[in-house]
Parts: sequence; C-alpha cells; structure tokens
Amino acid sequence: MIYNQGLLKAIQSYSEELKNLLDPRVEGHQKLVQRGMMLFREQNVYNVKFSHKKMVGNVRDVSTVYVELYFDQPKHNTCSCPEEGICRHQIALFFAILSKAQNIFVWTQEWKAHWEVEDILSTLKRGSDLLKQTSSNSENGPYQWVTRIQQAYSDILPQNIYQLQEWARTRYHRLLTLAPVEREWKPLFQLFAAFESLKIIDSISTNSTRKEEMSFFAEKMVEEAKDAITVLSATASPFAFDEYLLYLRSQSTSLLEVETSFEASFTLMYLLLWTMLFKKKQERAEEWNHLRIKKDHEQTRIQLGLIHLSILLEKDELALQKIKNYGANIAPYALSCFEWLPKERITPYISEFVRQIEHYVASLTLPQEKIQFTRTLYDTMDEDTLSKIDAALIERLYITLLPYSRFRYSEYLLNKQDYRKWAALQVYMEDTIDFIDRATLNIVAKQDPAAIKPLYHAAVIDQIDLRNRDSYKKAVRYLKKLRTIYRKEKKLDQWEFYLSTLLNRTKRLRAFQEECRKGKLVHEE
Repeated sequence: MIYNQGLLKAIQSYSEELKNLLDPRVEGHQKLVQRGMMLFREQNVYNVKFSHKKMVGNVRDVSTVYVELYFDQPKHNTCSCPEEGICRHQIALFFAILSKAQNIFVWTQEWKAHWEVEDILSTLKRGSDLLKQTSSNSENGPYQWVTRIQQAYSDILPQNIYQLQEWARTRYHRLLTLAPVEREWKPLFQLFAAFESLKIIDSISTNSTRKEEMSFFAEKMVEEAKDAITVLSATASPFAFDEYLLYLRSQSTSLLEVETSFEASFTLMYLLLWTMLFKKKQERAEEWNHLRIKKDHEQTRIQLGLIHLSILLEKDELALQKIKNYGANIAPYALSCFEWLPKERITPYISEFVRQIEHYVASLTLPQEKIQFTRTLYDTMDEDTLSKIDAALIERLYITLLPYSRFRYSEYLLNKQDYRKWAALQVYMEDTIDFIDRATLNIVAKQDPAAIKPLYHAAVIDQIDLRNRDSYKKAVRYLKKLRTIYRKEKKLDQWEFYLSTLLNRTKRLRAFQEECRKGKLVHEE
C-alpha cells in the first residue's frame, strides 16, 4: 500500500509524538512497546482503516478490541480495553500502519536513540547558563527538590476532567528529566518526585469525579516509588543522601495523618518506605514510639503503621493482638504483608490474616471488588504460604471466595484427592461433564468411581430437559456410563430403582423412551 504525502506526514508527526510520550528507560514503556509489537507481528491487527485525521482498527487479544488513533491529538485516542492511557493495542495498530512506510525495527532504534540524545543534551549547558550558576547547593537539597516538583505542577489544570490524568502523567515524566545528571542520584530524585506528586495530586482531587479520574495515577506513584527504592536499596547510600533521607523519614508520618482521597495509596507509600528504605532498628523504634504517643494514635491508618512497625521490630505478640483489634479491614494490608514478611516468621500471622480475609470478603457487596481481591490474593499467596495454612481454614476461604475461587479450589481438592467434594463443586458451579477436562475425569473415575455419579446424574437431567432427539441420545450415553459405575460398585439394585424412577417420570417423552430402548437400557415389551 502506498501512502500519499499528506498521510505520510501525519504518520510521521504521530510517530514523533509517540517517541516523546514513551520513554525506553521506563520498564513499563519498554514492555508496552514489546507487547504491541508482538500483537502486530502475530497478525492480530485487522480491519485497519485511516484518513488524514485518524486511523482505526481491531486488535485480537484476550478479547477483540476496537482502537482509534488521532494523528493530531493523541490524547483523544481510544481503545475498548479497560486500560488507562496508552495501551498495547494502540501500539499494535500504530505499528500496523507504520509498517507500510517504515521498518518497525528501525523505528524502535530511533526511539531509543532519541532518548539517548536527550540524556546527553540534559548534561550540557550553555556558557550563559554556566555564568549564571552560583553553586550546586542553590539548586539541590531536599527542599529545593520539593520546590522544583511543586513548580512542575503549578500551571492551570485542564478544564476537561478526563484530561487530568494525561496532564499529571505528562508533568511527572517531564519532572523526571529534571533529575541530577549523576546516575546514583536519579533513583533518589524519582522517589522524591513520586512522593511529592502523590501529595500534589491528592490536593487537586477535590471532588469524587477528580478522585476517580486520578486514582490510577495515585497507584502509579506508589509503583514508581517502589521501583526507585529497589534501585536505591541495591547499593549503600552515600553520605550526601543523608539530608534527603532525613526529609523523607520526617515527612513520612504525615502520610498516615492527613485527610486524603487516596487512603490506600498514602498508606502503601508509608509502608513501602519503612519496609524497604528505612531499615535501621533504631529508626524504626523511634518511629514506633512516635506513632504510639500521638493523640490520634487510634486513627486506623496510624494503627496500621503501628502494626507494620511492630512486625518489623519482631514484636509479634503485640502485632497479632493489634491485628485482631483492627478487624476485617486488615485484609488488603495482609496481602502486602505476605510479600515481604520473612518465611520463617509468617506462620503465626497466616491463620489470623486468613480469618480476617474471610470476614472482609464476606463484607464486599460488588462482584468486581471480590474478583479484584481474589486475583490479588492468589497473586500474593504462593504455594509455600498456602502450605502453612490450616486445611479447614483455607477451605473455608475458598468457599467464601466462590465463584471466583472455583479453579483454585478445584485444583486444591484434586491435590487433596477429595474427589467427592470435587464432584460436588462441579455440580454446584453447574459445570457440565462435557466441559470438564477428560484426563481429570478419567483420574477421578479410576480413583473413586462413585464420586462422579452426581456429575452423570446432573448431565442426564440437563440433556433430557433440552427435549430434542440428539440430547436424548447423549442422555442415554451418560446412563450407560452410570450403569457401568453401579455395576462396578455391585449396586445394580440401586441402578434399577434409579432407572425405573427416571423412566416413570419421563413416560410422556416418547422419543426419550425410544432412545432408551434403542440403547438397550430397557427391553421391548
């Protein structure tokens, strides 16, 4: 396909804009481009159409999505997937269009080279700038950094509420370009940027609409802080960091105290700092005492901070008592606790956490809340953690999470070789025997033939209720399977009673009765 000059210019303009929006130094952006390229290369982009203003198309992924890309205004791009901002489907459609005019590999190399040049240019200064520069101390220091960060968000907010997230994201990424040029200082500046950006975004989320629009960005700032701390904690901090870390340490308590629209993000930011960054026992003990003597120490987020620090300081008995007092709302915190609590100390906490999780899930009313919590729970609790939980307790938790725990619960019962409960679960979930994995069915039939009887009984009724000749034939096949099971159990008298009762109940269904005779389940009279 040959593009006209106008279209080529529009594509090139969009290409340059995308290079500016995506940063190859950011792991999330790297993955975004990789996944988009994979979708494109696997030929999952189709129905592509374009004009001088926009391009549209479908992308086949977990489900098929519809994508619109605007050449002049990328912020108006849309995708029917639930992801916010630029998604892999938009990248895939862009590559499908670009591939007709340029090699995609060349584009990715230009994209990376573009940011390498930016890095180099950011280290260069004009002579006039050098003359104006007084000293590094006038530009650096924790309070100077905070001022720089606040100024990055000081322009007028967009009137369109739905542009807020893009406004915040753009300013945050521009902010990162203001980081010191020395490599070791970049993650510390990123941590400051995420820490202060979270507070700034909270200050502008003055109503429910803004809160909802900016909640994703608040969560993103916690992830950014975690990435920065991971890099910082990999090496010993130079003495020059001390005043910056002191600032963060002194300001961290405010995350638990101030009123906020993003309580979860503020709390997680605090827990993150004291788990991964501030590891000295004396510092943690001082913070624990600081929280304990506060007038509002009964406030729920401060209590959560006390619980967290108690665990870090190995005050396990005190922490467990506070967890019991805290109640079911401890559940979201418990998930993060599973990630960092040492394996050798996790056992006493698990039972209490699981009890509270059970109560918490029962209190959720929206299906989406239960789905999200269940997914997060299973992402967090690995097999080693599960093995330490009392069997009765973990089973109660699986039952509480139904139907969202169905697959994990099914796997748990199979591993436990509790085939009767496994079969009962399939019936409860209305999983017909046709959709159950054949290998699994054969294992159950071999180990405990009686266990699968309820499945065949349910399948027979389902097929008869369909009231057509093909379903009657299938019902007869299931009845023959049942007869074999009853014969192996030496319970043919029960089989005869069951069959006669079934035939009596369906005596008006002549076609079914006929199929039973053809299948030699009954004899001709």
